[in-house]
Amino acid sequence: MEGLQTLSGFVLENFNLIFPLMAVFTRMSVFVFLLPGLGETGIPVRIRLVTALMLTWLITPMIDVGVGQDWTIVSMAFAIGMEAFHGFVLGFAFRIMVFGLQIAGAITSQSLSLSQVFGGGMTSEPNTTIATMLIMSGVTLLVTLDLHFRAVGMLIGTFETFPLGSTPDTGKIALWSAEKTMSVFAFAVGLALPFLLLNFIYNIMLGFLNKAMPQLMVSFVGMPFITGAGIVLLALTVTGLLLVWLREYNAHLIGF
Repeated sequence: MEGLQTLSGFVLENFNLIFPLMAVFTRMSVFVFLLPGLGETGIPVRIRLVTALMLTWLITPMIDVGVGQDWTIVSMAFAIGMEAFHGFVLGFAFRIMVFGLQIAGAITSQSLSLSQVFGGGMTSEPNTTIATMLIMSGVTLLVTLDLHFRAVGMLIGTFETFPLGSTPDTGKIALWSAEKTMSVFAFAVGLALPFLLLNFIYNIMLGFLNKAMPQLMVSFVGMPFITGAGIVLLALTVTGLLLVWLREYNAHLIGF
C-alpha cells in the first residue's frame, strides 16, 4: 500500500511529463487494434496492448510531444479524444483495403452459391469461407512484406501533420473516407468480376436448358456445376487477384 501511495504521488507530481505518454499510447493503441496482422481477433487483447505500449516507449523520444506543457483537465480530455480519433483514421487507412478483400470474398461466395457457408474467421463477424481465405492470405502477404515497419514509420510522421492534441480537419477527413470507401468497394467488385461473369453465363445457360427441356430439374444439374467451376476458377486466379490487390494496397499507402 505504501508503494502504491508513493507511486501515485510521483505520478501526480510529474503529470505534465507522464500525460504526453498517455496521449501517444492512446493514438498507438487504437492504431494497433486496426492494423492488419496485429489487429486481428485471433491475437489476444493483452498482446496487442503490450505491443502498443512498447511501440509508445519506442517512438516517443523521436517526436515532439510538448513535454512540460501545462495541461488542464479539459485540455487533457480533449487531447485524449483527438488522439483516439487520429489513431482510428490512421488504422482505418491501413485496414480499409482488407475490407475490400472481405467484400470481394462475399461477392465471390454469392456467385458460387457458397454464401451460406459461414464460419469463424479473422474478423469479429462471421465470414464466408472464401472471404476468410482471401483475408488470411492478404494479411499474411502484408506481414511478410514488413507492413508493420512501414506502419510505424508513417505513424511517426503523422505527429508532424497531426500534432499532439490538435484538431483535425474533419471535412477533409470525411471527404477522403467517403472517396476511399467508394473506390475500395469498386475495386472489390472488380476483383470478383470473373466470378460474376461466370455466374451470369451460368444463369443464361440454365435458362436455355429450362426452355429446351422443361422436364429436367436444371437446379440439381447446374448447382454442382457452378460451384465446381467456380472453385477451379478461384484456384487458377487467386494468385493474380492477390498480386493485383497488393499493388493497389501499395498505391493506396503512397496516396495516403
